[in-house]
Amino acid sequence: MSNAYISILYDYGDPNSWNIEDWDGVTEIFSKYIRNVKICKTGEKGCFANVQRRDLTNNIVDGMDGVSSGGSTSLVMSDGMVIGFGHQTSTPKPNCGDLKYCFHITVDINGDKSPNRWGVDTFTFHADANKIVPRGGLNTHGSGQTCDPTRASSVTGWWNGSGCGAWVLQKENLDYLKCVKGNQDYCSQKYYFDKD
Repeated sequence: MSNAYISILYDYGDPNSWNIEDWDGVTEIFSKYIRNVKICKTGEKGCFANVQRRDLTNNIVDGMDGVSSGGSTSLVMSDGMVIGFGHQTSTPKPNCGDLKYCFHITVDINGDKSPNRWGVDTFTFHADANKIVPRGGLNTHGSGQTCDPTRASSVTGWWNGSGCGAWVLQKENLDYLKCVKGNQDYCSQKYYFDKD
């Protein structure tokens, strides 16, 4: 995704200037830069499942149908991974002036298969004007609240778990799930990053 985005920025310029009507246009652009990918309409088999998802602490929060993917299409990789594009502020297309990023990329690493759970198989990344970074990383929107295994979604919102990608990429594990399962030794760690 990062390599595709760098090429897209080179060819299309700043996301605010992309000549697109909606999030489906972003899906279309990315499809041209990623091999072995197909565009999938929401509701089709293999796209984001229109089922309720669970947050990091296993509470039911919401579905994906148009909520987190942003548009009516997504990308499906050859391995079944599903990728959708959108923005937390419900803007109709990329907006680099809001929330420190232009748009977010929601990834379900195993498509519409279970567990459909934030921080387990579903993660969010931010595309800023220059690069893609995992939510939960340095200065990302809500970084201190998007991967907290000690708080229920009623406290942190539906996004609890969406920012665990920073932890997974930097620590190469899912140890925060040990806290969720009751091992208190893993509950005192900080599951977001305030430095590179």
